[in-house]
Amino acid sequence: MVRALHLKLLLASCLLCAVSHYVYAQKVNTAYQQNLYAVLNGDSVPNDTLAIACGPATRAYLKNYRLFLNAMIQGDSSTEYRNAFKSISDTLNKYAEEEEGGWAFLSEIYLQKGLVEYNANKQRDALFSFFKAHRYWQKSEREQPDLVCNLKLRGVFNLLMSNMPQPYKRMAGWIGFSGNSQAGFKALNTYLKASSYKIGSEQDALIYTAFSYLKFDINDTQTENLIRNWQDKNLVPLAQFVLTRCAFKIRKPQLAHTWFTDSISEVFLPMLYLQGKYQTLRFDDRAENTLLDYIRKNTSGHFVADAHRYLSWYYFLKNDTANYNQQLKLISKLSVYPTWEDKQARYESKLSESYHKVLLQSRMLFDAGEYKSAIDTLSTHQESISGAAQNVEFQYRLGRCYQMIKDHKRAIFHYSEAIKTGGNDKRYFAPYAAMLAAELFLDKNPITAKFYLNEAKRLNNGEHKAEIERRIELLQGQLK
Repeated sequence: MVRALHLKLLLASCLLCAVSHYVYAQKVNTAYQQNLYAVLNGDSVPNDTLAIACGPATRAYLKNYRLFLNAMIQGDSSTEYRNAFKSISDTLNKYAEEEEGGWAFLSEIYLQKGLVEYNANKQRDALFSFFKAHRYWQKSEREQPDLVCNLKLRGVFNLLMSNMPQPYKRMAGWIGFSGNSQAGFKALNTYLKASSYKIGSEQDALIYTAFSYLKFDINDTQTENLIRNWQDKNLVPLAQFVLTRCAFKIRKPQLAHTWFTDSISEVFLPMLYLQGKYQTLRFDDRAENTLLDYIRKNTSGHFVADAHRYLSWYYFLKNDTANYNQQLKLISKLSVYPTWEDKQARYESKLSESYHKVLLQSRMLFDAGEYKSAIDTLSTHQESISGAAQNVEFQYRLGRCYQMIKDHKRAIFHYSEAIKTGGNDKRYFAPYAAMLAAELFLDKNPITAKFYLNEAKRLNNGEHKAEIERRIELLQGQLK
């Protein structure tokens, strides 16, 4: 009888769990979740559908999200975005109290506005938008402390404020902004877990988390784990794109190769650029047509300069001087350089010296994660290196490769050589060598680490100056 009772209780428990799961599954596939997924997937969402399915605050939030993505990905008119934003923010202010998550929605639209402004080099405007976003987030935390969306905002604000470059970080401090990177990553990962099985929020959480991994300093292993955890999942193209960029960041682009499909340009054009980049790093002859196809089809200007840069590498290694020079000229004639990669392409196109074939090959092998092949290429052709500028890059690249294969003794030797010869060099190689050497000594010898950080400060007189200052400041904070 007792056994029968236990069996009945077990069956009842299973039935309750099944019913609860069914109700939960139905709940998370709401009209809001479906429409959020559609926005992230780049689908058109008819206004009449939204009007029936969602409240006015939610409709305004989704409309802003769509315009934000268009502005960031497709380069749509910032004037159109600004004009629409006022109406959207007015609607959200009016209905924020009436809908769950209204204050979080308000915070996020100002956060997105700030990102558009920052991307357009309007840092002061961006700081003001971030301030308003921060204020609404705090209101959301006070009034709805258990709201899952607060985790997303908590993560983003901690990362933004702890990584903001000077002098904007000081200005942010004057109005009470501060942040902690570890707390930011933790909040976003918690948001990602909490959004599982929600058709739209899951994609949203993944995009925000992956983008934070892309833009801010985090362990390469954690980034690789994030990519591997989502490799076989059904993702919107934007999520695939951000994860693929993460794979390039950690020099493992092969992790994303399954997302390079034949119909890629029809699905999401920016992935075509990454496919061409991947092919270039693999010395694949298909890279030429892929990159040219991307440039022809692109209307936003995003990654166009960088596509020309990779084409210039392709032609340079093919000894095609005419096409190589043409790519450099095309970069200089562009009117916009929206992304960090585009700005770097523009900078490199203006350098007085052309690439050195061995140094370029080793750079490409390194970016593809082929560290031992890069070392072999450099070591075999050392006699071709001449002059201080080539030597400092040579030593830096060898140091980087040895560090990646965990031969720290040789890495330190080559970093030290780069520091010795890089005193008058305006490229980033010498200060980066000093920073990377400091990282190797952070835990075991803080005095030596401090010495190398001081060297990095001394050598930081040219390329990527603000970014190097930011990284030096972060490393100084880790000194014991």
